[in-house]
Amino acid sequence: MARVTVAAFALLVVAASARATRAEQIGFVSAAQPDRPLASDWSFVFGGGALAVPSYPGADSTKVIPLPFVDIRYGDRVFLSPITGLGVNLFVVPGARLGLALLPDLGRTASSSDRLRGWGDLGAGADLKLFGQLHVAGPLGVLASVRRQFGAGNGTVVDAGLTGTLPLLRRLIVSATGTLTWANARYTRSYFGVDADQSAAALSYGSALPTFAAGAGLRDASLGLLAIVPLDRHWSLQSVTRTEVLLGDAASSPLTQRRFQLTFGGFIAYKL
Repeated sequence: MARVTVAAFALLVVAASARATRAEQIGFVSAAQPDRPLASDWSFVFGGGALAVPSYPGADSTKVIPLPFVDIRYGDRVFLSPITGLGVNLFVVPGARLGLALLPDLGRTASSSDRLRGWGDLGAGADLKLFGQLHVAGPLGVLASVRRQFGAGNGTVVDAGLTGTLPLLRRLIVSATGTLTWANARYTRSYFGVDADQSAAALSYGSALPTFAAGAGLRDASLGLLAIVPLDRHWSLQSVTRTEVLLGDAASSPLTQRRFQLTFGGFIAYKL
């Protein structure tokens, strides 16, 4: 995946209803909610798990990545995790917040697929993200973010969507986030464009890929689900699933083998 990193699965979740605070009362701490205030100033959560992700954007193959689970927060201001990166909430009022985060970006490797052989890698870098979220009604909130890549494709990506969290049962909390993503021309060219040299390289390896000039536009629509089962005040099981459908030039690219992309995985976490 172009963002083969937990940051690619970044799902900002707003727990806007009063019922959502029940999760903390039974010891639930979620890395998908880095900005929720805690009873104490510091919070530490550690664990591990794995994610199954597409080999690259548009691929019809999957790779499994073992991942550590780390979530460190200071109140409702500072957070650090592989999912949300290192960030700070600059502005926090009841029902709304605005912040900055720095996330890892592993780019894309030519070894991800035979279709990319001989193309070279999109080097690893970091994404600087400006994000905001606003409570709308009940458990529902709106979110938006702008990400600028430094390294990788050196592009810009804009996300906007709706999110919500509900504790369905005493031992089950479910969050859902739907987003629509726009990418600028530099990003889309890097991940979905095919220039003359790349087309020739593909042909030399036995793959006929025509040139393709990708431009700015909608990249995908996605739905992410996070389910948490708190076992006690320290241990919890968490599963994540994200389904996206590629749009625009991302869907039309000759590199794209499958428009529907699926990411899923699970973690076990321990709160100190």
